[in-house]
Amino acid sequence: MKPTPTDPFRRFWIPLILLIALCIVVNQGFPMRDLTRDPSQFYVKGKVQTFLDNVIIHSHRNITRRWYRPTYRRDRPVIEKDRSWEHITYFTYSNYCVLRDPLDGLFKCWYEDLQLFPERQEKGKSMPTFSRQLYAESSDGIHWRKPEFDFVQEDDRKTNIVLGSGAGGGHNVHSMNVVIDPYPPSSDQRFRALFTHRTPDLPGHTKTVACAHSPDGIHWQLYDKTPMIGMSGPRLDDVSVLFYDHNSREFVQNTRHFLKGPGGGGAPRGGIHQFASDSRRRIWQSRSHDFIHWSEPVLVAAVDEEDGLDEQFYGMAQYKLGTIHLATVGVYRHVDNEMDVQLLISRDGLRWKQTAKRQPFLAPRGKGYRDTHMVALVSAPIEVDDELWFYVGGSACHHDWWLKGLREGLDHPEAHDPTLARFSLELATLRKDGYASLYANPYRQGTVTTQSMMSQGTKLVINARCGSQGSIRVEVTDEFDETIGSCSKENCDAFTGDNVSHIVSWKEDPSIPVQSWRRLHFYLQDAELFSFHFADSQQQ
Repeated sequence: MKPTPTDPFRRFWIPLILLIALCIVVNQGFPMRDLTRDPSQFYVKGKVQTFLDNVIIHSHRNITRRWYRPTYRRDRPVIEKDRSWEHITYFTYSNYCVLRDPLDGLFKCWYEDLQLFPERQEKGKSMPTFSRQLYAESSDGIHWRKPEFDFVQEDDRKTNIVLGSGAGGGHNVHSMNVVIDPYPPSSDQRFRALFTHRTPDLPGHTKTVACAHSPDGIHWQLYDKTPMIGMSGPRLDDVSVLFYDHNSREFVQNTRHFLKGPGGGGAPRGGIHQFASDSRRRIWQSRSHDFIHWSEPVLVAAVDEEDGLDEQFYGMAQYKLGTIHLATVGVYRHVDNEMDVQLLISRDGLRWKQTAKRQPFLAPRGKGYRDTHMVALVSAPIEVDDELWFYVGGSACHHDWWLKGLREGLDHPEAHDPTLARFSLELATLRKDGYASLYANPYRQGTVTTQSMMSQGTKLVINARCGSQGSIRVEVTDEFDETIGSCSKENCDAFTGDNVSHIVSWKEDPSIPVQSWRRLHFYLQDAELFSFHFADSQQQ
């Protein structure tokens, strides 16, 4: 058949026009489908459900959301510089880590000791530094001890140096983070650590990524193999925070790419500033099954046009709460040279969004406190009784004026005297699952209806708090809003107290008939609801 004159137009120009139209739509910010609303999100089983986003909420009336921050438990630090061999106890991203060992129950902390050599600094160059890792432990999480070992001795005295200065086979060990492997290939690999390894020659500052393993967090040994991160090999920037993904049995590191700067993608003079691609610090994620071979880092979190002009994401600690991922990200404000912490939420661990209208989850308390200018949250909170314990790195100095001020000629006391740098470890606590609540006042009854969820749990457990005249009642229905069994609002025994794990009952019977899909209707008066979950599942 003889081709018509319109054939080239149909074959080439129409597809091209459609492609251009698609690009315009994407660039104009037309919303893509919200994948968090996919029904797969409502397979909750017995996992805790919170209200940090609206995914689980179907409808509500006379309800508001309240956000909460951790509060400091004591006025003085739990760990600070108090040994003759300590120089700068560097409690910031990612230079410390606190975990609770499930085997012996001890709280264990690894923290960096940073030594400065201003007398060796050359004009226009960075100040030479030397780092090693120190260890402390506690049986109650409040009173800490620094056990002394003979790995490294100084002035004929044992120290708590466990890695670096020759201990564990390492020399200059900087920015180390630790993770506990729940399925170690051998007993001596139960603790894993990733860090920046610098050569002993201080002026050179040649650095690569290295890793070590330990049976107890004290006796460390470097791996024979060098870790390889995607195409970059043993190369990353110097902030990396570890997380273990139990679902995939993978190690996850939230880190920085060594090409964190604008490079060739920077805006031309007079051009538009591209926040996500041009901010110097942002968060990449890389995964590994063996702690040696890591996937190519993927950019997962960065500031945008709604953040401050000088704000950057400095480092990010990730952990799970029920079916969601949470992260505490350090937000560095370059002009003030200070840092606070924001709380991020994700449904898949890759796509993150800020909470609490971008207000700080934790902020420096200001003059007179050990956290005058900066705070950091590098480790996941540790659940103790009915609370979450957050170990906060606090700084009485600015981010880098004490480190770079001399080179830049800054007229600030820290630039003239780097020994003014002071860091310590603080303890702050929060109610279990108490990041945010749904609240109804005493005057109008609030109602919250959830999405239909799939669970075989036969009991409903709520984390809630009521005012002096407050109450909470619950009705359980199927996906068609038909009451399941006797679990109606009228039959519900009103909850009037303050409990992180109250079992709801109906005429003193806590049983919920087995039903794959169920929807919850909460009725609140002068009360707030933090979380809920189904328990006693007949099918795991």
